Amino acid sequence: MDLEGPAFDTLLKEAQLAQTLPLDFAVHNIQPGDWVLVKEWKEAPLVAKWRGPCQMLLTTETAIKTAEHGWTHHTRVKVSEAPEIWTSQLEEKDGKPRLTLRRSGLEQ
Repeated sequence: MDLEGPAFDTLLKEAQLAQTLPLDFAVHNIQPGDWVLVKEWKEAPLVAKWRGPCQMLLTTETAIKTAEHGWTHHTRVKVSEAPEIWTSQLEEKDGKPRLTLRRSGLEQ
């Protein structure tokens, strides 16, 4: 098989044009393990535009992956705080039941 000549040069040039080069800079600073909100595709009045928080699983140069939403472009995602966990405890004080609610951040 001959790998020289104008036909090969044309094919090589076409193949190089079809491939994208990696970016030289980071377009987002989201890392796996971060909590993010994902923007809805359809906007409706009186409905939240952002879903989440969701925890990041994987990231590429321009996309992020969550378990809930799959792959999403970085422009449709924003960083969020970790969700809070509420715990309740039922105690009895002076013969009367007492319910105590506590709020804490998610342990990682």
